Amino acid sequence: MAELSEPTPSPSPSPSLSSSSTASSSKESLSTPPVSSPPCRKIKVAVIGTGLAGLATAYYLTQASDNDINYDVHLFDERPTIGFDSQSVTATDRDGVSRRVDVPMRSFAGGYYTRVIALYKSLGLKFRDARFTYSFSELDRDEVHGTSKTTTYYMHGGRRGVFKHGGRPADLGLARYLVQLTAITFWYIYFTLITTFSRPKGGLSFKNEQKPDPASRYWYITTPADREVRENEIRTEASGYGSMTADEEEIDISVGVESLKEYLVRWHVAKWFIDRFVTPLFCAMSTCNTSTILRAPAADVVDYKKETFLKPHFLLEDNSRSAIAALTADLPEENIHLGHAVQGLLSEGTTWTVRTENHPDLYHVTHVVFAVAPSRIGQLYAPLEPVLKDIKSSRVRVLVHTDDRVLDFLDPRNVRDLNLVRAGDATETTHMLFPGIYQTTSPMAFNRSPSPTGAYTNEKTDFGGRISPESVLSESVFERVVRTHGLVQAVEKMRKRQGRHNIWVAGSWMWQGLVLLEGCVTSAQVVTEGIERRSKNPRARRYMV
Repeated sequence: MAELSEPTPSPSPSPSLSSSSTASSSKESLSTPPVSSPPCRKIKVAVIGTGLAGLATAYYLTQASDNDINYDVHLFDERPTIGFDSQSVTATDRDGVSRRVDVPMRSFAGGYYTRVIALYKSLGLKFRDARFTYSFSELDRDEVHGTSKTTTYYMHGGRRGVFKHGGRPADLGLARYLVQLTAITFWYIYFTLITTFSRPKGGLSFKNEQKPDPASRYWYITTPADREVRENEIRTEASGYGSMTADEEEIDISVGVESLKEYLVRWHVAKWFIDRFVTPLFCAMSTCNTSTILRAPAADVVDYKKETFLKPHFLLEDNSRSAIAALTADLPEENIHLGHAVQGLLSEGTTWTVRTENHPDLYHVTHVVFAVAPSRIGQLYAPLEPVLKDIKSSRVRVLVHTDDRVLDFLDPRNVRDLNLVRAGDATETTHMLFPGIYQTTSPMAFNRSPSPTGAYTNEKTDFGGRISPESVLSESVFERVVRTHGLVQAVEKMRKRQGRHNIWVAGSWMWQGLVLLEGCVTSAQVVTEGIERRSKNPRARRYMV
């Protein structure tokens, strides 16, 4: 360093500047301490729930950290394992190969799951075209004798080939099949055309999640002219329910939103086509019953049909564990608190204290993100309970098992990858995962034996002799949020409350679309952007989407 303090010779030194003064000046400049940058702020965030919504929120916040702000994210889950994989199992198939089975099955379609696909690609995850094939069957029960008859009425080869893997059901005559195929083709083309060119009334669309207009509470209406008309209509409808202040005003934006049933009736879609194809497919995908999907906003189904037309369905190559590993790679192990059931939140001015069950530690954070079921949010944070009370949910049962009898009702020639059977209001789906391993969602009892008292037995134990308890590898019951007008209204109310007191909500239901994985990633991005804005401008008003 000694030579660095000596002056650098100049080819034309100034006559008024001596060598000693130059050296002195150089030494002073070297001894002057550099200007220090402001210290990096650490902002602690608690994410309650480790499903895809919680994991994606934690990942996006971690990636948002920079030289100015470091987001110290802590994940909490009452389960001993990450929620996104907590119900999945490892099983050995008929060929002796060990397989990891995602529960429930998590396929995602091109065109609709744009954010999920973008997230997986950014993580370097590999996924493949599932190339599903389908069989459609109908169960006709004889409640008097406790017997039933199942008829396969259609098979679809999907992207593997319409005729090679689809074709005529084994017990359906050729003439009848040709007549039926002609009718199915006509109504499928008609259904595709109306969903492509006719918007349901009400105008709700998941597409507005991509480019929201915060300037208006009625951003979901397509055009400014429509928005103004709709605003006036809703205010007129609401005027008879008492006066409301500007801050307290709550307008039911679900008024006038057309249901799927209303939409299909308006366009005179044949009832048999609805019952045999439209509702079984969407019931299987949304894991709900027929009446629920028919009450859902028509725009949900119309948008899904339009965006996924001729698009493939994908599955992760290495199951959900690969996604979990990638999403949590940058989170310190000590920041993932599994087996920590959050019991309550305590506000302390600008921070929150998170208290967990059976753990003495208290966690002090700035932001809290709820990524759990609405019912659980209401338990943990009372101010949101009135907003969430109108959200309905149903319980969905999923069995992973090895009982080959589950498809005995089908002719072996009719068995496909996804086998749908409808009975009244319910739809059961059995997915042939691997040789000898099946996943049955919403299982039903087919052949039930009446007891001496007249009550049917074996309905919940072996489903009419179709799934023996010994063959069950895992049994899971999920709380599935139902897409109703009440949910539409609740989501809009939650939008206006996002970030209030630094409380945020993410989840598959927290967007205007079908309750699917895409909603998890969409809402996670919304929450992340809101926290970023609040962190960079603490005085900013609550974030509105």
